Amino acid sequence: MAAKLILIIEDDLRIAALVAEVLREAGYAAQVVPDLASARTFAAEGGHPRAIISDLVVVTDANQPSLLVKALEGIFPGVPVALMTGVPPNRRAQLGVTHDRVLEKPFELGALLQTVTDMAGAGEETP
Repeated sequence: MAAKLILIIEDDLRIAALVAEVLREAGYAAQVVPDLASARTFAAEGGHPRAIISDLVVVTDANQPSLLVKALEGIFPGVPVALMTGVPPNRRAQLGVTHDRVLEKPFELGALLQTVTDMAGAGEETP
């Protein structure tokens, strides 16, 4: 059985490594990229994740957090996205970010796993 691939977009290597480790221990495959351009390259090389976990504040084309989810949906149509952020809800609203899947840093690892399971299902594909 193959593990379901989760794409992690995070420029803080410590957070990226922790999230990837937790997901791998739960039976998922994890690919880490630091920014939107790298996510595009991953897609161009044939990468197709079952779900995406992205930091809200990563380098994007326009450096506008409100456009991140739309950009990811364009690169990976139909793939669910969850955002990780330390930006408080009122500030996210001011930035125009209205996405409903948000893990507020610091988040519980159980919340991370539940979010990924909700988006992608259990960690391994069925034969």
